[in-house]
Amino acid sequence: MKKFYILAAALTLTTITVNAQENLIVNGNFENWTAENPVNFDELPVGTVTYNDLISKETTIVKSGNSVKQQSKEQNSTQYLEYGDLISVTPGSSYTISYWYLDNDNKARTRLWCTWLDANDDRLSDNLQTNVQLADYSTDGPNWVNKSITVTAPAGAVSIRYQIRAYNQNGVGGGYIYYDDLSFVENTPAGIDEHAIAGLKMYPNPISENILNITSDINGTKAITIYDVVGKQVINTTVNDGIVNISDLTTGIYIVKITEEGKTSTRKLVRK
Repeated sequence: MKKFYILAAALTLTTITVNAQENLIVNGNFENWTAENPVNFDELPVGTVTYNDLISKETTIVKSGNSVKQQSKEQNSTQYLEYGDLISVTPGSSYTISYWYLDNDNKARTRLWCTWLDANDDRLSDNLQTNVQLADYSTDGPNWVNKSITVTAPAGAVSIRYQIRAYNQNGVGGGYIYYDDLSFVENTPAGIDEHAIAGLKMYPNPISENILNITSDINGTKAITIYDVVGKQVINTTVNDGIVNISDLTTGIYIVKITEEGKTSTRKLVRK
């Protein structure tokens, strides 16, 4: 059993290394759209509010490529631009949250409002949210502004909800905020693994379904090995289409080892 623990520790360290500088927001540049909304930013009713509504594609006022244009509502109403998947995090690890915005409207303002979540997708206590839920609003100006902060995931955090909010300004709504190039990157004290698989993405993560998608720049044949937290191999398969059936996995945290054309990367997977 001892060797399993050593393997798990080694794989966890490798995960932190190879994840460096990979943007975990897929389509954060808003280049891909489905009807009214960008891919991974679908309109979603939640209680009495709706996330990702009153948004449209902007191709002229942009930072690069396309941008999102979101309208503010009247009196005490908040607009939510939210990434469609929760993003897996590791307590104690460092992350950089970044996006560009343009606020040149006296009827709208914006600020970052992410949320750390536990293994049950419940929010952590308010005092642990202050580093990702910012007090200061944007100020009006004619230029694009980069908002970038580096944070450490607190104890108990398993994922983060990536959200930016738009508000009316001085009780007057109907203005517009523009957003572009959203990113969420895991930092690392070590170097980047030069043998990592280019463009590797694994989603959804955390996952509650039975199908895990693994894609890369070349989308070649991939050997997939999944280990539990004590290093026991629970899945060993080869896929050509990037689709992995994980129906046999129970709730928990796993390490996924991916090999493609002689290059190997590892990722942490959270099964809900």
